[in-house]
Amino acid sequence: MNEQLINRQDAREEAYLYDLYVSPQWRETFNELLDAELKLPDRGTVLDAGCGTGDFALSLALRLGPLASVIGVDPSEERLSIARAKASVKNLDHLVFRTGTLTALGLPGDEFDLVTGDASMLPVSELQAAFAEMTRVAKAGATVALVLTTRGSFDEFFSIYWEGLYELGLLEYTPGLEALITERQTVSDVERMARLAGLRNVRSVTRKQRFDFLDAAAFFSAPIMNGYFLPGWLALMPDDAARLRLRRTLATIIDRERHHMDFDVSIKATIAIGQK
Repeated sequence: MNEQLINRQDAREEAYLYDLYVSPQWRETFNELLDAELKLPDRGTVLDAGCGTGDFALSLALRLGPLASVIGVDPSEERLSIARAKASVKNLDHLVFRTGTLTALGLPGDEFDLVTGDASMLPVSELQAAFAEMTRVAKAGATVALVLTTRGSFDEFFSIYWEGLYELGLLEYTPGLEALITERQTVSDVERMARLAGLRNVRSVTRKQRFDFLDAAAFFSAPIMNGYFLPGWLALMPDDAARLRLRRTLATIIDRERHHMDFDVSIKATIAIGQK
């Protein structure tokens, strides 16, 4: 089996896992924020950037009706294939999906009456560029809204991570862990980014969202953790053997300290909103 075929199969599997687990368990948290804070236009053109497998874009298209056109953009063609299938089932001719990223949408400027974006898994280094690109494609006066996680997310796990490094005598890696803890922007930082991108009347809303795991095994095997966050967090270790050793130690600490209760991990889900 050639490498290109393997990559396609991996991308297809990721898309299905995203639709089954990430969209309902993770993205829905941010969709609820968008629903609560946004006033939808009566008509016009709406963009959902980082649309994944399309659930929020579909919701927008159903609520707005045929007087508005909705475009969903995502970097994964495999996710978009799932999104297009959903739109086809509902006969939503005013909803289209196309490939693009939050930092390179590939769309004309001054085009949209509402722009939403999901940066909840975007590298922090790309946030400013995402704000700028979303602002570029918005019409004058249009609302731009970006959802993301802010400082204080996953602190329960990072505390156990520090304890694991201590137990293993690996305190030389604590500066790297500190960098993981502080890499997410504060809410004030995010609002400043939005203003730097040219948005006015910037405001933000943050909601704490808790994810419960039965035990350490459930936490480490959860698609949202194992597929999206843990690989980057454990990359602090120098090799696979060290990562496996740390992972086993962290699992022992989690099960030792949860006292037969669920292991809770929380995020600070944030929406930053402004007008162009």
